[in-house]
Amino acid sequence: MPDTPGKAVLQKARDILDCFDSHTRELGINELARRSGLPRTTARRIAQELVACELLDRAGGRYRLGAWLAELGARVPAHRSLRVAAAPFLEELTHLTHETAVLALPGHEEILFGQVYVGSRGRGQVVTLVDGRVPLHCGASGKVVLAFGPPELLARTVEAGLAPRTRRTITDPARLATELAQVREQGYAVDRQELVGGYGAVAAPVRMGSEVIAALTVVAPISRLDVPAFATAVQRTAGELSRRVGRSADR
Repeated sequence: MPDTPGKAVLQKARDILDCFDSHTRELGINELARRSGLPRTTARRIAQELVACELLDRAGGRYRLGAWLAELGARVPAHRSLRVAAAPFLEELTHLTHETAVLALPGHEEILFGQVYVGSRGRGQVVTLVDGRVPLHCGASGKVVLAFGPPELLARTVEAGLAPRTRRTITDPARLATELAQVREQGYAVDRQELVGGYGAVAAPVRMGSEVIAALTVVAPISRLDVPAFATAVQRTAGELSRRVGRSADR
């Protein structure tokens, strides 16, 4: 297969890095080529250059994301300052619901789980995550971003394919559009085992002005998913965080 014409080296590197997600931590060169759409020789050359730059690690014939990417992601000012601001609100949301609270950050047509307040039924602890990536159509956080984001974001998401994570994931574009209209009307999104079997979630938008910059989410086993109570708590807490972020931006 000939090399891909007209595509910049940086874009090819991005294509390689984008092959990895939270469910795919290691890949061989054949899988990298298939997922990226690059010729095998090109994929190998780009992967080797990324290893040299410490953006990928290599173990035998398999590649995984390099630790330096995590460090680089933590340097992004907007995400870092938002994680700092969100920490007490995650704790508050956990105390209100007695469940796990999550700060989800919009990425490139995906959700990044930026911070989680875990141990809600014991002692709480804030954990920062930088590699948990989920397609926008899967789960409550992504539906919040799609519902309140620009129409072209939904169009790109549908065009990329609504691949299922569970048998309950929404994979029909018309059904997704109907669900997003409901999210906009009620101000929060619900996930009933659409991302992970046995678990559900309720999410509300965190805003800076009119822009949705994150989603605040409560995650619980489906048997404990109290949508009315969680929706009230998550909307209240997301609103408080939005006001805090807005005041910080005005300084």
